[in-house]
Amino acid sequence: MRPTETLVILADDRGARFLINRGIGKGLSELKEISADEAGIDVEYADDRGRSRAAPGMAQHAVGSRNAEEVQERELFARHVARTAQDLWRRGSYDRLVLAAPPRMLGLLRERLGNELMSNLVVDLAKDLLKVPLRDLPAHFEDHILF
Repeated sequence: MRPTETLVILADDRGARFLINRGIGKGLSELKEISADEAGIDVEYADDRGRSRAAPGMAQHAVGSRNAEEVQERELFARHVARTAQDLWRRGSYDRLVLAAPPRMLGLLRERLGNELMSNLVVDLAKDLLKVPLRDLPAHFEDHILF
């Protein structure tokens, strides 16, 4: 009988790690690591919000949001993470998916992973575990899944 293989995705706004678990007691192994910088995701805007003037001599109004750049970069990177995950899933023989990311990124990834991956999602944690050492990761999931 073949052991259950789990694809584990850890992501935040600027980086992602893809890990594999090949059965209970086997721990986690690193498959791939990506970053927004390496993917060329860098949206540039002006230093401050734009301004709009109603008429000459009238009041000025700020246009846009200060966090628009951050939001757009997060969305672009979430798409990149989802494409990478879909590619790894198709090339591997995974049985289930585990996902951990800060709440905003987690929501974006849920929207973009697609039906195939989402139907195999068994655990999703709203936690930023990207920088947690590999040996310490299983403890963060022990209430939900065993590695």
